[in-house]
Amino acid sequence: ALAPFIHREHGTDSTATKRAFRAEIIRGGVTPSYAMPTLFPIRDNLLLAMMNHEYGVLAFDAAQVSAATIRARAELHAIVRGLRQLGGPWEGIQIAATPAQIGVRDGRRIRGRYIVGRDDLVAGARHDDAVVRPAFPVDIHAYDKTHAGGGYSNSGVKMKPYDIPLRALIAREVDGLMMARRCISGDFIAHASYRVTGNAVAVG
Repeated sequence: ALAPFIHREHGTDSTATKRAFRAEIIRGGVTPSYAMPTLFPIRDNLLLAMMNHEYGVLAFDAAQVSAATIRARAELHAIVRGLRQLGGPWEGIQIAATPAQIGVRDGRRIRGRYIVGRDDLVAGARHDDAVVRPAFPVDIHAYDKTHAGGGYSNSGVKMKPYDIPLRALIAREVDGLMMARRCISGDFIAHASYRVTGNAVAVG
C-alpha cells in the first residue's frame, strides 16, 4: 500500500514518489523542512525516512547541534503523528529509532598539501598517491532556507570517477596532522561528492 511513496520501489518514478510523500505529509498537517522527503525500503515494513533539514547550524558548536537534533526529532514525530491520523496505508505507523545526533553534511575542512576541486571531478583526475576513487555524483543540498525549494542539485557538474590523493589528507601547515572522511582538503563542489558515507569510510 505504501509503494507509491517509497523511493525506487519496483515500477515507481523516484521523483513522483517523493512528491507524493511530501503531499501526504502536508495533508497530515505539517510542512516539512526538507524539500524532498524520502522513504527508503529496508525490509518488510521497516523504512528509513529522510524528512528533516536544518539550516545555518555551525557543525562545531555543540549547543547548536544539540538544538538542531531536538528540533529535528520534534519535526519527525509531528510528521508521523500527522500521517497516522490520515489512516489508510499510514495506520499504525511509528518511529522505531532516530540517530543519537543529527547528521552533518558540511563543516570545517583541512587545507592540505592538495585541494581536491571541481576540475578533478570533471576530468576524472588520477594521482599516483591515490587512496580512494569516488564515483558518487555531486550532491549539493540546499544550504539555507532561501534555497530550500530546490532540494538538491549537482550545480551543473558532470563528474567522472576521480582520485583522492594522500596529499589531500595531510595538513599543509601543521606538521604531523592527517585527517580523513569529510574534513579532508577539498572545495565545496568536490566535498559534495566525496563527503558521503561510502567514500568517507574508504578514505578513513
